[in-house]
Amino acid sequence: MRTPHAARFAAPAAALVLLCAACGSGSGDTSGGGSDDVRLTMVGWNIAAAEETIAAFEEEHPGVTVEFRPYAYTDYLQALRPALTGNDGPDVFQVQPGGMLTNYEPLAADLVPHLEESLGEQWRDAYYEAGLEQLAFDDKQAALPGIMSAAGLVYYDQAVLDEAGVEVPTTFDEWETACAAVVATGRQCLAHGAKDAWVNLDVFLAVINSDAPGIVYDAIAGDVAWDAPEFVTAATEFASLFRNGVIAEGAASRAEYPDAFNEFVSGNAAFIALGTWNTAGTMTAEGLALSAEGITGEPSGPFYAAPFPAPQSGNDPTALFGGPDNGWAVSAQSPQPDEAYDLVEFLTHGGGQDVQASLANFPANTEVAISTADVVVPDQVENIEAQQDGLADLVGARQIPYPDLEAALGQALSTIIADPGSIEDALAEVEQVSAGLDR
Repeated sequence: MRTPHAARFAAPAAALVLLCAACGSGSGDTSGGGSDDVRLTMVGWNIAAAEETIAAFEEEHPGVTVEFRPYAYTDYLQALRPALTGNDGPDVFQVQPGGMLTNYEPLAADLVPHLEESLGEQWRDAYYEAGLEQLAFDDKQAALPGIMSAAGLVYYDQAVLDEAGVEVPTTFDEWETACAAVVATGRQCLAHGAKDAWVNLDVFLAVINSDAPGIVYDAIAGDVAWDAPEFVTAATEFASLFRNGVIAEGAASRAEYPDAFNEFVSGNAAFIALGTWNTAGTMTAEGLALSAEGITGEPSGPFYAAPFPAPQSGNDPTALFGGPDNGWAVSAQSPQPDEAYDLVEFLTHGGGQDVQASLANFPANTEVAISTADVVVPDQVENIEAQQDGLADLVGARQIPYPDLEAALGQALSTIIADPGSIEDALAEVEQVSAGLDR
């Protein structure tokens, strides 16, 4: 079995619909210019400033035009496989690490020969290691990372902490004390949308990666049981957040977006457990203005990020965990693979990275610094730069590479939230699913 390095979503098979139609008369058509002109088609669901990025690529590559068709994520999943196996599919397509890449890796070209020719034998040095590993199968580089993201952080509202007279906590004991002071001001402590499995998974990973760094990845690989003592301890600590005043009652009925996020941005909560993708929306003027569209009145702040507090005094907080938010692949059936690779390299290593950095997205190219020109207050610069530094030293992935296992753990955490007495039984069910996986 070929083994992916990470995963999150698996794409279902579906009838041939949107994507092939979107590609028009085929990627081999000319764009109306000379006979040597090349027209590329690119499809995806998540690229900021697409028009600006494509214009910059076309200026750098005369004679090549790009047609980009964005899709809603669900529509994209339904249509991608029929498009890639048809006659008029896209040249370049967007993927997520993990289950989605597992499904589409056979339909993607190996990028290693292009990378060696274009960037040289040391091409791996141009990217964050996790960005490459989580988009690779064995020795095949099936895609290249577009932007990076990682969890293991709590974002906090300095104005709320100042009013409560507390510092940013580094341990659960400190957090419980700080939360009591915050709640006394009439606010929530940690805004949390426990209705969403993904945010519970992020919090659990932050807990276990502080208690026993890396053990969760051994369990994902099937080398450690999910009901081992370390996991029982971590699940108990996770559940305590819902009982000790850190997370307010009613979290199980709230979504992280928009419910918990709006509570945080509006100043009704001191903390929220998110990742680096939250930085642009809370620490840049433009991003915060967009975030404030979901609330009544002005946003609170200033906002900063800190490591998720360590459950056990004496332990370090978790290191960041994550990888590529998404990646770009070249279709194995593209009639112009060289030009398609040029586009992928531009998106993931060239000028496209500068565009993403200017939007306060974290670049996948290690040599491109995220822009801090639009911070709300000057001392957020150091905070953002520390986040980028953390991407080079991840403790592991944010994704679980097996959809059934991810679903089982998500369900177990929901059960534990509702009934902390069920921890051992809930984890035993996760272990049962894990033991049945074909790794």
